[in-house]
Amino acid sequence: MKNTSNRKLKAAAVTLGTVMMVTLMLAVPAVADRNIKIILTGTSGEQITRFVTVNDTEPIDALSLATKFAITDEIVSITDVTPAPKPKPKPKPKPKPHKPAAKTPKPKPKHAKRKAPAVTIGLPGLTPLGTPGELISQFSIPPFLLPIYQAAGIEYGIPWQVLAAINSVETDYGRNLSTSSAGAVGWMQFMPATWKTYGVDASGDGKADPYNPADAIFAAAKYLKASGGASDIKASIFAYNHAGWYVNDVIHRARMLAGLPDQLVGSLTALAEAMYPVDGTVSSRATTASTGPATSVHITGNSGAAVVAAADGKIIKIGTSAKVGRYIILRDAYGNTFTYSGLGTISRRYVTRKEIAVTPRQLSKELRLSLHGEPSASGEATAGTASILGAADDRRRLFANPSRPKAYKAGGEQQLAEAAGPANLADWFTVPVNIPRREAAIRSLKVGSTVIGGTIIGRVSTPADSDSGSINFGIRPAGKNAPEIDPTPILAGWKLLAASTNGGAGLHFAALRSGSPTIGQVLLMGKTALGHKILSDPRITIYDCGRADIEAGGVDRRVLATLEYLADNGMNPTVSSLHCGHPYLAKSGHVSEHSAGAAVDVAAINGTPILGHQGSGSITDRAVRLLLALQGAMHPHQIITLMQYSGTDNTLALADHDDHIHIGFHPDGSTGLLTTSGKEINSQQWSTLIGRLRSVANPSVTSGTSRFATRSSGRG
Repeated sequence: MKNTSNRKLKAAAVTLGTVMMVTLMLAVPAVADRNIKIILTGTSGEQITRFVTVNDTEPIDALSLATKFAITDEIVSITDVTPAPKPKPKPKPKPKPHKPAAKTPKPKPKHAKRKAPAVTIGLPGLTPLGTPGELISQFSIPPFLLPIYQAAGIEYGIPWQVLAAINSVETDYGRNLSTSSAGAVGWMQFMPATWKTYGVDASGDGKADPYNPADAIFAAAKYLKASGGASDIKASIFAYNHAGWYVNDVIHRARMLAGLPDQLVGSLTALAEAMYPVDGTVSSRATTASTGPATSVHITGNSGAAVVAAADGKIIKIGTSAKVGRYIILRDAYGNTFTYSGLGTISRRYVTRKEIAVTPRQLSKELRLSLHGEPSASGEATAGTASILGAADDRRRLFANPSRPKAYKAGGEQQLAEAAGPANLADWFTVPVNIPRREAAIRSLKVGSTVIGGTIIGRVSTPADSDSGSINFGIRPAGKNAPEIDPTPILAGWKLLAASTNGGAGLHFAALRSGSPTIGQVLLMGKTALGHKILSDPRITIYDCGRADIEAGGVDRRVLATLEYLADNGMNPTVSSLHCGHPYLAKSGHVSEHSAGAAVDVAAINGTPILGHQGSGSITDRAVRLLLALQGAMHPHQIITLMQYSGTDNTLALADHDDHIHIGFHPDGSTGLLTTSGKEINSQQWSTLIGRLRSVANPSVTSGTSRFATRSSGRG
């Protein structure tokens, strides 16, 4: 009996304990994350701000946080910065039902707007963290890596911020390439056996090398995708390194990067992809400023070396002053401005392509599609005859006999030069440009001229009896608040990108020994190589005048990359408008992005016309959703159709876009239709950012291959 009673008591106790435990579990509210701001004192006495995420059940004292997140610096303060939950709105009383009066139904407009179902655009788990000031003061990414992160992220569907965060944790962006205690190697710390499976030849040199930053970053994106990163980014990071603290640290850093203003990311990415402003062998040093940091560099090159446009852009100032001598100011497609001063000579003329007119009727016949005429500024359906590169209006007197002395001085010299055309394009450009001689035109270089990157715009100033010449070069990033900055970190990045990607932004298609380049490799190509790739791609149909736009270098690199991106994802585009044939002014009266070569109209996908094929689940809807996945500087400023997408900042529904998808890129590098308050960075923040980049060491990019490199097995 005694034993029986004991067994009953024990059973009752177990039952009661189970009930109590279940009751307690039901009573405990769901665990929520908290954002904690920690102020640290670094080894050199500098103040460091760090953000971490903990749950409600974890203590936030200094010892607990230091242990959990491996903090070795002195903790000065700890602040819980978790935003307070928004109160739920009171439900509105339901209105009393009433019978509406009978109304005559209104006829639907011919081109009524159609609404697509709402789409949620964003990165789960990457809610932006921190303020722009805090983020900029800690920014330490070498700018040349930004286009690599973004290209890899787009190819494999991984947020570029996650790739940058992993690179930060593993090797401090390549500044510490020591082999780990476990034997992991390279920029993203791969085990050699894992590298043999996931290594990628992103640089196109025939070998996948973990010590090449492009190869390593692409391989990390490939690994994360294979680990389910598209649907569960945290699980894929855990697969990369089996540690909870590691996942938390990477997500925290990625969220910090996600808080960077779009304008800053776009501007830095564009600057990273520009070209050196002086041709040939050069050296540079920062100029000495009387107050504050340097705002230009002194570049020395060979005697008579060509000074070139660092990017596609428009000449906004040109002249001579007693202070800086001969100067030119160029603004690129992103809004960055480049100042060349102390020039020996300024080119009097430059080469572009002759104007070509094309009508909607000609386009419809050529593309075998039904297209509506684009309305001009006067309301008439017509084709524009703007210069292929959007050059300024050039009305001037033409002489019957331009060779006569007075006529020659008054403009006849230019008239004769234009009639003859350029004898050799190599005399006008330092990069390959494909303009047939019969279509080439010589124009006067002046304010308003739009030039291709690589156009010779002057020569260095060479002192007498010297075998070298020089200029001063300055950069002002995009944005109304941006100051002139010290270009030294940017120029250093141009050399590093070239070492990383087999020629940098000028990655050559011919050098890709593995065959067809992947979309990520395409995104790293320079505009010239990318243009050749587009024109030889049978999946992309382009009207003849548009092909001439591309051949002449008059189309923004982002537009070209977007076309290849669509084709690489099974959406073969038919292009009905680039620059040629599009009015200078849009219907709204604003200058069209087409006029700068920064927009494209797609009239069909996989041979299916956009006209009559819009709405949820349509070929147009699928193409738009694919475009919304583009990241960073490749994120379009405008995607216009008949459909409206909630939760997006760059889609628009307009009734006259029933026969095409308009994809446009903003000239200031921003990616939304509207500028978000608080997202612009001010002059002081730009100065802080460049000072930060100047103070942190650049990583080294070695030439040649390491012993861990493997032969490329084809597309990644």
